Amino acid sequence: MNDQKNKNKLDFLKIEGLTPLSLGFVTGFYPFVFFLSNNFYAVNSVGHIAYFLAFFVGVPVLLFTLLVLALSSIKKIAKYRKQILFVSIIFITAFFLSFAATLLIKKKILLAVLVISILLSFKLFDRFKKLLILISIITLVPLFKLGYKVYDYYQKNTWIQPSDSIEEVVFKTKPNIYMIQPDGYVSRETMEDALYNYETSFYDWLSKEDFKIYKDFRSNYPASLNSNASLFSMQHHYFGSTLMPDFEMPYARECISGDNPVIRIFKNNGYHTSFVVEDEYFQQNKCDQLYDYTNISVDEIPYFSKGDNLQQDVLSDLKSAISLSVEKPRFFFVEKCVPHHVHFFAEGDRIKKERLEYLEKIEEVNIWLKQTINLITEKDPHALIIVLADHGGWVGMNDYGEMFSTQKEAHIASIFSNICAIKWNGLPYDEFDEGLTSNVNVFRTLFSVLSENKSYLNNLEKDESYNLNNEGYFKEVVKLINDDGTFTYQKLKEAEKTSTK
Repeated sequence: MNDQKNKNKLDFLKIEGLTPLSLGFVTGFYPFVFFLSNNFYAVNSVGHIAYFLAFFVGVPVLLFTLLVLALSSIKKIAKYRKQILFVSIIFITAFFLSFAATLLIKKKILLAVLVISILLSFKLFDRFKKLLILISIITLVPLFKLGYKVYDYYQKNTWIQPSDSIEEVVFKTKPNIYMIQPDGYVSRETMEDALYNYETSFYDWLSKEDFKIYKDFRSNYPASLNSNASLFSMQHHYFGSTLMPDFEMPYARECISGDNPVIRIFKNNGYHTSFVVEDEYFQQNKCDQLYDYTNISVDEIPYFSKGDNLQQDVLSDLKSAISLSVEKPRFFFVEKCVPHHVHFFAEGDRIKKERLEYLEKIEEVNIWLKQTINLITEKDPHALIIVLADHGGWVGMNDYGEMFSTQKEAHIASIFSNICAIKWNGLPYDEFDEGLTSNVNVFRTLFSVLSENKSYLNNLEKDESYNLNNEGYFKEVVKLINDDGTFTYQKLKEAEKTSTK
């Protein structure tokens, strides 16, 4: 008798042989996997996975539960249950898929989907089960992509581990150190070259403030994540993937805002470390933080973050960080997302318009940089200050396709050229920085100066610069600048063969 009652209850929660769980799972799992496969390296914490499962799968299950209950209870609409199921399967899948793709509710698109699905339901309503099969088959595509990224993520990342004993370095001098990163600020040589064709007094101001400006300096990678991952690991990573290299690379955020050799070295030498940034981009995946102080707590970061949801006043936050009562030498990483790089959004004469926008941002960030440096000089007059951009401004190109495929020397310089200026503040650096040319070797050079040990310079990385090309379905890593600063175009495998000869 009880078994019969239970069976009746289960049948009550079924419609056309399908349960809300099966309906919700199929329609929600596809958007879930699609979203993860495109954002995995930025949203890979246990909390993220649980939250997204609840949203993409749990909510559709709930919606279909309510729908099944309604169809079972309201006789007037029950006769249209197949049509309603057909429309609901399409619309719920489309709703969550569009949100997964844009993090927005696209009302016009969804209205069009609703109208079209209603029209289709008049003749195709009895094929709603085939819809579920089709969605399940399509899910295999992002599922494969996600599977590879998960596999790639859990591979041993040797590029994060130093190639020598530099983690055992002992500083003989322990000044407070500030690394200021104006995102995308190019070197003077490139700024005054044809593509940018601009003169700013900021470089001269730095010289008057006793900064040494490093000429023809360059980044090793074209964008913030890959460039800073190399900076803080003090090694090349070649985008960290063998099959699907991309700007979003495995362990980049963990290396920048979490655990990395640079921060371990500072902490081993008794430093208090601070991470002061303009938004949550580097902390987006809520990885464990090794820094002693961060101006953005990972608990503040929304699960559906675009990387810039939390806009901070960096100068104000830096003042607060400096004012902390700390009886230790201190290291600060301070990042401002200006001037940034061009975004290929402008219509009309895109190159001209975006060049002007970039130059306006240069003058904007110049004011901020002067205020920041003056603040540090006032509060901490004996500090060592580094102004180091992460990459160039990308001025001169029309779109990402051109940025990924260009072999023009001026374009390559625009992508990789970046400002590097250091106020050594009396430290004897002359014997150590002669070969300082690119970001990957900045900290190794700094640690050699602080330890007065030139042996660490024996393991400098090559000052090569790498990009991705977009020929074919998979991007490939290509070397665009050689160790000696000459331009080239070599696929990574070819470059490795050349270097071993």
